[in-house]
Amino acid sequence: MAEIGSIMGENLEAAVPRDELEATIRAHELFIANKSGGRRAKFFTRNLAGADLSNRTLSEADFSGAVLYGANLRFADLRRANMYCADLRNVDGRCSNFSHADMRGATLNGSNLSQAILDHADFRGGRLARQGLWGKEEVIDRNGAASGVNFSFCSLRGASFEGANLSGANFSGAVIQATKFKGARLGDATFEGAVLTEVDMSELAVPASALKNCVLPPSPEVLAEAPHLLAKLQAHQRWVDTDARAGTSAIFDGKDLRPLADVIGRFKLTAIAARRVIAVGVDFSCTELQGADFEGADLRGASFESADLRGANFRNACLHHAKFIAADLRTLQLHGGGLRPCDFTGAALSDGQIADAIVD
Repeated sequence: MAEIGSIMGENLEAAVPRDELEATIRAHELFIANKSGGRRAKFFTRNLAGADLSNRTLSEADFSGAVLYGANLRFADLRRANMYCADLRNVDGRCSNFSHADMRGATLNGSNLSQAILDHADFRGGRLARQGLWGKEEVIDRNGAASGVNFSFCSLRGASFEGANLSGANFSGAVIQATKFKGARLGDATFEGAVLTEVDMSELAVPASALKNCVLPPSPEVLAEAPHLLAKLQAHQRWVDTDARAGTSAIFDGKDLRPLADVIGRFKLTAIAARRVIAVGVDFSCTELQGADFEGADLRGASFESADLRGANFRNACLHHAKFIAADLRTLQLHGGGLRPCDFTGAALSDGQIADAIVD
């Protein structure tokens, strides 16, 4: 861990020693696991600049007012952590989990949070008082600055950026649902390719060029097509149930399946053709999807938990934040005697997303 006593003119206490940091984290991990000897980690206003906290379990830890400048937070579990007025400038937080974290007043300038989970995190401003030298009170006022932050392909469901400084922030490809931007400063921010649903677009005071290729709520034309797509699902169900003697195999290539999100999981979807579909956030959990073809599909945030995906094709699919817990990803044995493995060639997902899936 870097021994940094002053950062950009800010006087800091000595950095937390490595052995103290490790002992505190281990005790916190016992606390989270509800085991003997555990205690919650409290780093109130402590100096953790440059610390390596990657892959550690720090959910519910207290980092209020702490300095984590340049820290490594990759793959860290920081769910429900208290980051109130923390200095998170230049941190590497890729693929970390900040869901439900209190990020009020946290400074994130220059940080990389690509592919992080920030669902329901609160990024509004904040002020924190602490005891200074000679008993004099000092005030930490970091105002929720996040200019230049890389939020690309993050999950930001239900997050709040009200009043935050997001100048130059990169939200490209992020899943932004029911997120609040009221009063946020968004100069030079980009949202290219982001999913923007249940968002008050009047709060996004950015030029149209910043919203290029965004996935917006289904259009009236897409909603009007929903009954026709539902009829295809019903015909496909008959095709599966009768071993192809009745009904018709469904071809949904290029369609937006979001209007069917509430019903699609009730059908057998064996061998469906769903190339290049938009199915962001759709729940396919516990669904029969053997041999399904999702090549090039946008499946960000979709759930395939406990689904039968033997032999499914996900070539070049966008799978950021898709869930595969207990999904069956084994090779499919075909009726004719051949074998068809699952194919994730070129797909956008991390190894951690399928770590709890069933594989060969």
